[in-house]
Amino acid sequence: MNLEKTYIISVYAILRNEKGEFLLLRRSENSHTNPGKWDLPGGKVNPDETLKEAVVREVWEETGISIFPGEIAGEVNFELPEKRVIAIVFNGGYVITEVKLSYEHIEYVWTSLESILGMKTLPAYFRDFFARFDLENKKPYKPPF
Repeated sequence: MNLEKTYIISVYAILRNEKGEFLLLRRSENSHTNPGKWDLPGGKVNPDETLKEAVVREVWEETGISIFPGEIAGEVNFELPEKRVIAIVFNGGYVITEVKLSYEHIEYVWTSLESILGMKTLPAYFRDFFARFDLENKKPYKPPF
């Protein structure tokens, strides 16, 4: 572990459609982080935000979807060339709406857990997260309304 690098806190959301498929976003080829790779909706927490506020903002900015995040589904830690990331992944629940991509991503897909576990274009730290997620048999979050 490199303690000389800057650490940042990020948040991500697991979102599912009515078929139980998971939403993944493909990063732009011009992205500084993982260009062309698949990703979960999410990003960096601003200094004045709670984790839940950040995940709501990031999902909205990247997909146009408004969520009510549930419990923390897990965490992912990874290192990029210029920083280390401590990422908190929220259970975002079911989504029944159209995805509207931001400039950061070029496409999206709803896909099965089985497909995710075999995706070579999804960073290994997210594949590992989904493998743990599968073992723990996490259920989608249902908002209290």
